[in-house]
Amino acid sequence: MAPKFTFLGMGLMGRAMSKNLVEKGKLDKPVTFWNRTYQVASDWAAEVGEGANAIQNLSEAIYHADIVWSCLATQDAVLSCFETILETSIKGKLFVESSTVTPEATNRLAERVREAGAEFVSMPVFGEPTMAMAGKLVTVPAGPKESVTKILPYVEGVIAQGVVNLSEEQVGTASHLKLIGNVMILLMIEAVAEIHVLAEKTGLKNEIMHDAINTLWPGAAGVYSRQMLSGQYYLDNPMVPIDLAVKVSSHVMSLADAHGAELPAYKAVRKQIDAVKQYSGPTGDLLGVYGVGRLQSGMPYKKEKVLNGDGTRII
Repeated sequence: MAPKFTFLGMGLMGRAMSKNLVEKGKLDKPVTFWNRTYQVASDWAAEVGEGANAIQNLSEAIYHADIVWSCLATQDAVLSCFETILETSIKGKLFVESSTVTPEATNRLAERVREAGAEFVSMPVFGEPTMAMAGKLVTVPAGPKESVTKILPYVEGVIAQGVVNLSEEQVGTASHLKLIGNVMILLMIEAVAEIHVLAEKTGLKNEIMHDAINTLWPGAAGVYSRQMLSGQYYLDNPMVPIDLAVKVSSHVMSLADAHGAELPAYKAVRKQIDAVKQYSGPTGDLLGVYGVGRLQSGMPYKKEKVLNGDGTRII
């Protein structure tokens, strides 16, 4: 018999992951959706359809679950939710935490959950919302092997295409890896942005450059390129809100500073992120580093779309 799931957090990533869990998880009970704004969870459950329902009360959502899987926007949101969760009986339940949280906060949270008689797996994910919707994330589960084994059947081939299995590692190790991996993510985004700025300034069509990126560096680089050239970075609903990018990058800088690690390239990208925030305000998207790079090179912030959202060329 499959476990009963509750999924906490209906942001872009949470909606994608929860939808794939319902559709591919081979569950025999509906997945309960919860969000701090109930209407968001209710609307998403209605869109997903059979196999999903929404509950407004967090304690009630936890009570009915065997496995509670969370993917929340910020560390503060995670800690706030768990304060409520820990006020109820959670003995025997498994908590899987996929938000971006510092290693120290992850370890403290896991200790409190275990003291309450429950299991805890830290499982941050690599990827962005369109990759999440396609089930192409990479997950990093850490914790006791027995606990990690319980969640794996609902990961690879369901919400993810790959797993970096850190069974028996301290749970904070997964969060540690996620933060350091953020360095590569931001450098890749900045590299793609600069490539496209240089291509356009020197007369090379961005569509041609995109095809080359997709061929030479398939995967995330191609996704970021497509999103830049389809105007995703200046839409009203950001894929990665700039405030979130600022917070995560601040965690990375704090980690580096605490250990005396110099990150000159990352610091340069952080300045670009700050410039996006200054230009766009809280509605800015992380991929706005492309727009900022365009401004710095004498072009408009907004690039006229040359690709459709699916990556095909606009005729």
